[in-house]
Amino acid sequence: MKRIFLTAFALLSLLNSAVKADEVPNPTDDKKVVKHLDLSEVTINASRVNAKMKDLPQKVEVVTRRMIEATPAVDMGELLKKTSGVDIIQYPGISSAISMRGFAPSTSNKYNVILIDGRPAGTTNIATIDQSNVERVEILKGPFSAQYGSSAMAGVINIVTKESTQDITGTASVSYGSFEKYTGSLSVGGALSESMDFDVSYNYQKQGKDYKIGKKNFFGKSDAETILDPTTYGERMEHSQFERQNASARLGFILDENWKINVNQSVFIANNVETPGSFWHVYGMNSKDMNKYTTSADVLGKIGNHNLSLSPFHSREESTSFNSKYGDTESIHKNYGFILQDAFKVGDHSFAFGIDNKTDVFESNKWNTSGDVIAPSTPKYKNVSTGVFAQINTKTLDDKLNIAIGARYDLVKLKLEADNLLGNEASSEEYNVFTQNVGVKYELLEGLAVHSSWGNAFYAPDAFQKAGLYTSAYGMTKGNPNLKNEQSNTFDVGFEYKNYGKGFNFDFTYFKTHHKNMIVKYSVDPDGIAYNGDEYKTFKNANFADMDGIEIEASYDFGSLTDYNYSLKLYANYTHLIDATVTQRKKQTDGTYKNIEGQMRYVRDNNANFGIEFDNLNGFSTRLNARYIGHRYEDNWYTYYPVRTELTEKVLRHPVSMIFDYSASYTFKEKFTLGFSVANLLDENYTEKDGYNMPGRSITGKFAYKF
Repeated sequence: MKRIFLTAFALLSLLNSAVKADEVPNPTDDKKVVKHLDLSEVTINASRVNAKMKDLPQKVEVVTRRMIEATPAVDMGELLKKTSGVDIIQYPGISSAISMRGFAPSTSNKYNVILIDGRPAGTTNIATIDQSNVERVEILKGPFSAQYGSSAMAGVINIVTKESTQDITGTASVSYGSFEKYTGSLSVGGALSESMDFDVSYNYQKQGKDYKIGKKNFFGKSDAETILDPTTYGERMEHSQFERQNASARLGFILDENWKINVNQSVFIANNVETPGSFWHVYGMNSKDMNKYTTSADVLGKIGNHNLSLSPFHSREESTSFNSKYGDTESIHKNYGFILQDAFKVGDHSFAFGIDNKTDVFESNKWNTSGDVIAPSTPKYKNVSTGVFAQINTKTLDDKLNIAIGARYDLVKLKLEADNLLGNEASSEEYNVFTQNVGVKYELLEGLAVHSSWGNAFYAPDAFQKAGLYTSAYGMTKGNPNLKNEQSNTFDVGFEYKNYGKGFNFDFTYFKTHHKNMIVKYSVDPDGIAYNGDEYKTFKNANFADMDGIEIEASYDFGSLTDYNYSLKLYANYTHLIDATVTQRKKQTDGTYKNIEGQMRYVRDNNANFGIEFDNLNGFSTRLNARYIGHRYEDNWYTYYPVRTELTEKVLRHPVSMIFDYSASYTFKEKFTLGFSVANLLDENYTEKDGYNMPGRSITGKFAYKF
């Protein structure tokens, strides 16, 4: 590792001396540069009241546009795992989901809310979201159901896209790299007239060759080989090619100085994406078509000191999997609704009130290997929620004390459609939920503050889990009308020291969560409470979990020593789980029940990003990032692995991994940019999901033109 750092510094020094201009503008006079360096001044849109980051008592992380450009990531999931403190579950074939603070990531994205410009993203697969038109990403950690309703138990991811309002400018770029990976991107935006502005972007990616798995392990290769299988090292992940396209457009109509309408459209298309399954292709080498279409609008107005907004949205996501072994399946997810909000200030006090209406429709279809229509896994169902929310952020004691209070009432309706193939009838359920949170931040000295927050949150069960009664290829399933919401209570406390002038940024946070009423699926045998004497599966609130840990963010910028004539920053983002224990209620052979404790699955005990980045603020920048991922437990699904019996189950304790990324770019004549990046610099063999090994070392060159 020492050699890597020395090489990076040597390259940095050489290129910097070659490109540094005679006169470097003082970045304290450049608002864009200051915003890049001093994140405490960034306005966090997801706060509802548009508070600055420095005024929020909750834990917030921000991924800036410059960080996006410096990170060798092919999709949003890759970006977030390399830049923020999140856990990820990721598969080859454009599929990933994240979570935080001990909540297990899942492809259904149960415990996070994903937003684009404050509106639902319309997808549970964060890998489908384009990066080319993203201005920044806001990561709010902790319970936010009081602002965003169901699923906001671990946190909120808000992706903020570009809104260009000045002269028309644009960027076109092309790149080529390992595994025959091509990328072409175009982004243009600006004012068409005094009454109209726009943004359009297009991004094309193609990986024309199966990627190679890494050959090494930075830590404990012998331990790693036990889990990763020695035959995987340096081999190709067969059937891992893909092609994808993202396009988005925004058209803004300026009605007068107080009113504006933005109309947004985005498209994601990825056909014939190869899905290899695990390295051993247990489920065959298959493929899938993925398409997503999103339409939304924002009506923004100002009356006095009231900032009004109405944001209707609609999306449709389709995914069809072609499986030669089990037959083909299709899933359709529709998402539509609106957000109506009024935000205003009275002195130093900020208020936001609104109505949030969202409908999610899920439909699945299935065909056998002969092409005949057969019963799907679940019937078509609809989850409808209408929430009324209020958020108050107030400052007092000479702006030293910040208090944030939020509350929300949700009316949830679950509707299940009749399906002749499954034999279920139409049915529905309805209930209400009240959630709240509160946060306090007090500045002890200039830049030094303590902060604490508490909140509860919930996850609403799906309609078929409460009201279903159907028979599929997996047997009979009966909903449980008494099924409760999953619920959580989270408390955190910490302190921060932020002094932009002296280059320091530090935050320490301790969090503790109790997660109860966890929903599990289980079988009821004929000797139990059987339905018409037959065995069936149903759902119950059986498990609970307790998680606590610490989060540390730290950075120091040596550029502060020279009034920021440049930026040379050392940084670290570290999450350590002290405990993540699930308690399962299991039936014993004598008919009694016993609580059995076990470790949370798919959650790493340690997760860190750290490194060094340099920007001469005159065209040249470089970044060396290391990502450390700690142990995690997973179910032992494959017979290759040695059987382990801890926790009374066959589980795996995955080894740790360290993945390095390096990037550098130079812009000359203020228009042309040359850059290159090396992802997985040390060629690490690692997984984000057991059996699905990630790509090894990948080198990419890039050229961009700004006009």
